[in-house]
Amino acid sequence: MFYEILCAIEEDAMHNEVARPTHVQHFTRLSYDKMMNHFDELEEKGMIHRVSGLVAITAKGRMFIEQYDQLISLIESAGL
Repeated sequence: MFYEILCAIEEDAMHNEVARPTHVQHFTRLSYDKMMNHFDELEEKGMIHRVSGLVAITAKGRMFIEQYDQLISLIESAGL
């Protein structure tokens, strides 16, 4: 779930450098409460930061996405 949320933030932030929570909510199809709980966890882990109700991905969050993508590629290339 973290991967989907981070990807949604990154995609929305491509245009504005920050994402709107409602855009992330629509992309991930999460209830608002669940999304906010995940935001809290991601912020505690240093993968996002929130300012004035908007969300931005950090370098640590981008690194998580890259490493997750690499892992998925490795699994797919191994035929697992």
